[in-house]
Amino acid sequence: MSTFSDVSPAAEPAAYLPEIAKEAIAIHSSETYSAFTEDLDFMWRWRIYRDHKMVQEGCSLTLDASRRAVQHVLHFFNASQVHSQ
Repeated sequence: MSTFSDVSPAAEPAAYLPEIAKEAIAIHSSETYSAFTEDLDFMWRWRIYRDHKMVQEGCSLTLDASRRAVQHVLHFFNASQVHSQ
């Protein structure tokens, strides 16, 4: 699992995720999951995708809080996946 350390606008989300704005920032990418966040001025909206389908969305007050929230949800998803096998 790798998390992007630099904050740069994602170039590719609009190509396969039409509901994500061009200004979205990629904050996570792995074989199964990807996550993007958008600055809405009053909050950051984040979305997690599994195999190009949205599985969770939420909001945070800061970019850093968005990253922590996404990591928290992904840990839950990964734990749930291990227990279901």
